[in-house]
Amino acid sequence: MKYKIHFPQFHKEIELLKEKNILDYARELKIPIGSSCKGRGICKECRIVIEKGCEVLNQKTELENDLNRNERLACQAIIKDDSADIHIRLSYQGSLEQIATEGGKKEVKLNPLTRKKGNKVLFDDKEIGSYQNHIYGIAADIGTTTIVLHLVDLESGKLIFTSAFENPQRLIDGNDVISRIMYDREKPAALCEELISCINEKISKMPCDTNEIYEMVAVGNSTMRDMFFGLDVQSIGVKPFKSVTELRGSFTFLNKRGSNSPLRINKNANIYGAPLIGSHVGADTTAVCLCTGFFDESNLTAMAIDIGTNGEIVLKYDHNIIATSCAAGPALEPMPALRGAIQRISIDNGEIGWKTIGNTEPVGICGSGIIDLLGELIKTKEIDENGYFVNRKVFKITDKVQLTQNAIKGENGLMWSKAAICLGIKVLLEETGISTDDLDRVYLAGSFGSYIDKENARRIGLIPAVPLIKVVQVGNAAAGGAKEILLSRERRRLAEESVKKVKHIDLELIPNYGERLMLDEQNFKKLKFP
Repeated sequence: MKYKIHFPQFHKEIELLKEKNILDYARELKIPIGSSCKGRGICKECRIVIEKGCEVLNQKTELENDLNRNERLACQAIIKDDSADIHIRLSYQGSLEQIATEGGKKEVKLNPLTRKKGNKVLFDDKEIGSYQNHIYGIAADIGTTTIVLHLVDLESGKLIFTSAFENPQRLIDGNDVISRIMYDREKPAALCEELISCINEKISKMPCDTNEIYEMVAVGNSTMRDMFFGLDVQSIGVKPFKSVTELRGSFTFLNKRGSNSPLRINKNANIYGAPLIGSHVGADTTAVCLCTGFFDESNLTAMAIDIGTNGEIVLKYDHNIIATSCAAGPALEPMPALRGAIQRISIDNGEIGWKTIGNTEPVGICGSGIIDLLGELIKTKEIDENGYFVNRKVFKITDKVQLTQNAIKGENGLMWSKAAICLGIKVLLEETGISTDDLDRVYLAGSFGSYIDKENARRIGLIPAVPLIKVVQVGNAAAGGAKEILLSRERRRLAEESVKKVKHIDLELIPNYGERLMLDEQNFKKLKFP
């Protein structure tokens, strides 16, 4: 008799083979299990529950010591005996329920490059077709983790429909762009095809005919934007970490005709890729700058922070703009914003209070919850400012959800993510001579920045120590900026011209950067400079 490994949630099964790990089976069956660390057991994204068949697996590794009794990391669970069936349940499953889709509430003068004149459809005042009904455009924010599509009426400027969903690539090869670049080297075009296929599926469900979509504006980090356009992304993964569009010319924006793309939109449509700022600081940051007014005339000294796996930080001062990116890693997002994720935590006189997305039983903790937890542990002195537990080794939130010392201080742990973002902020302040007291505004962009508690983020040193009234959560400013580009040729031109003036800082070239990251910033002190 041949025994099998079963994934009942997905109605899939496959024959057991010795010495394979469960993550290998999941990949083979296209089961959505993330693994940003490429199977090294560090990111903990591949946590699963063994409902049957624990006895035929290897013993738990040291990396799994903080898991509950029947929990394993799929990448560490190896089949040692093929004499029994194994039943696997994902620790969490579902669709993202907490994505910031809105951003940029300011009105822009409606003057799109794609417009109608009578029954003629024009792009840049040249006829590209004729149509009697409404014409539409899509503003797309293609994130490493999540994607947001806004369907917009190009004649009225009104938002008609929004689709928000996980980037399907993360289930193929993890959460970070370097993993995607390496995978693309091994299997060229596979990730692009997966991305386009998923976007086409979402477009097909929009309340319009696909032939009525005459323009699409795409923003994203440099890797995501270029991959969306089917460009070679290998140059972004090696020094000097530049897109092929940076290497080949004086501008980095892209235009592509619908007939040259597999996207299910009008074949005469224009597909526009917003310009990059430089290196890993991509078109999404350009859109954030546009949406938050960084490209407009203003005397404000302001900082915009997009906290994520690849964090971007921008500082505006004295009519100058400086930007950088930092590899924060996935630690600040232990699980996606799914139903059952703990999103809020409080500790009062030793009593732990929590709230989950969907008000259901907790199955894990997402980014906003982990920031709350760290902030509360600092406030109640359960951990010291160096990140060590004072009187315990593990902090239990529920029987299923806990925080270990290794999760805070271990390789790719929470402290490393916080340190990367904190040091990126400090480097920009050092480069410009600006102090935290000089900041008039601190904008928090993206889904992560939109849902975190500002006070707890400030308490652990994740954002500058400024009065909370100065901290503004701007939602999905990248999608908001993409929408501005879609609806206004003036805003598009402003973005194209302004990115040329932004100074990009490569953190790896900063003297003693590695030493500072490993030593100076490994703490939860408030972020003050100087």
